[in-house]
Amino acid sequence: MKMVKVIGSVTSTVKLDHLSGFKLMFVQGVDLERKGKKEYYIAVDTVGIGEGETALMVTGSTSRQTEATKGKNIEGTLVAKVDRIDLE
Repeated sequence: MKMVKVIGSVTSTVKLDHLSGFKLMFVQGVDLERKGKKEYYIAVDTVGIGEGETALMVTGSTSRQTEATKGKNIEGTLVAKVDRIDLE
């Protein structure tokens, strides 16, 4: 999993049918202090993450393991909202 911050959305009027209904989010990788890294991705939102929020994103074959994304050609999926990080 990667921790990312949603920095925008992507609108696409022409796309494969299996992407219809998905909200496409533009995300940036973040470190433990939630500071942005030079890593950017487009991910489908399966849990209702908003702009400015921190989320967990799965990639590769794992991104196609949710009920909504199963069997679809998707490389990145937002699967959880990060509310807090606790470290010792």
